[in-house]
Amino acid sequence: MKIVNAKPYFPPDDIDPILNDIKESLKTGMLTFGPNVSKLEKEFSEYTGVKYAIAVNSGTSALEVALRFYDLAGGEVIVPTNSFVASANAVVLAGGKPVFVDIKKETLCINPEDVRKKITSKTKGIMVVHLAGLIPPEIKEIQEICKQNGLFLIEDAAHAPGASVDGKKAGSLGDVGCFSFFPTKPMTTGEGGMITTNNEKLYEFAKILRHHGREDSVYRKIGYNWRMSEINAILGVYQLKRLDEFIEKRNYVAKRYVDELSNLESLTLIHVPSNTRHSFWKHPVILNSIKAPNLEKLFLEKYQIALGTIYYPPIHLQPFYKDKFGYSDGMLPVSEDILLRETCLPMFVDISDEMIDTVIKCIKLEVK
Repeated sequence: MKIVNAKPYFPPDDIDPILNDIKESLKTGMLTFGPNVSKLEKEFSEYTGVKYAIAVNSGTSALEVALRFYDLAGGEVIVPTNSFVASANAVVLAGGKPVFVDIKKETLCINPEDVRKKITSKTKGIMVVHLAGLIPPEIKEIQEICKQNGLFLIEDAAHAPGASVDGKKAGSLGDVGCFSFFPTKPMTTGEGGMITTNNEKLYEFAKILRHHGREDSVYRKIGYNWRMSEINAILGVYQLKRLDEFIEKRNYVAKRYVDELSNLESLTLIHVPSNTRHSFWKHPVILNSIKAPNLEKLFLEKYQIALGTIYYPPIHLQPFYKDKFGYSDGMLPVSEDILLRETCLPMFVDISDEMIDTVIKCIKLEVK
């Protein structure tokens, strides 16, 4: 039995309705700027509890559009080093400089203490990453830091559609939220993303920028083709309807892992606060004495089970950022240590109990 680490899921009952809607879109010839994109935007804004949602063609596009609104012009944006490289790339492409901060080993999320140390007169905003689907427990502290220093707060919620804290959804906790709908995420449009905000000016800016900067039939800004297609939106409409159901199943899988593995001395699990709903895009665990790449190689070869780190090396140790900004080993020690020992257990909606049992059994055999 080969067990993958992550994959999308479309319930069988949704397949024919999805295909029918795609056929209708093909018949009309309206493959962009159509009703399905508008429908997904409306329903996603209602789901996240914000006034506006703007569909784009990727989570990366969502980040860059949002960052361009703030006219970085050489300013700095604080970014946790434990994220996909797109988080930092978007800052660079929007004209800014990413300033990397370390993470807390207990959550793998941004460390507010390091954030405070890195704020300068050039700092314009903070990007918080809801890593693996966990909204950082210190989110209120980060909000307060932004308020005290006049900084914008951008949520990189690529992993976290459906996540919440104190009943407030990811994407509603900052000035702007940015989501990815890549195939392995909790919901997918194939390729796609979403921007959420209560800021009307940002909303209007994003709509203009995603369509090459077109405004009133002329081009007043430099934009790009960041549009979402109708076919992608159709997938998203059906996935959004299932999102709470998907998150419930992911939390069931996570509970199975926690119940069976929490007593292993060689393994540390990530605690989820009681006021938080984790979306469990991934289920990270910390290996106390084994390097993750070694275990991942063993599991794939011996058991045909795909474990997988979220991100390693951390962004500040990627060649571009070392060469461009002078980052080097030892600058963010917690990330450099913990991420080499972090791996992720298989997590997807239609994983079977038999598969979960197999993963648990193999972990107990090999992680001692």
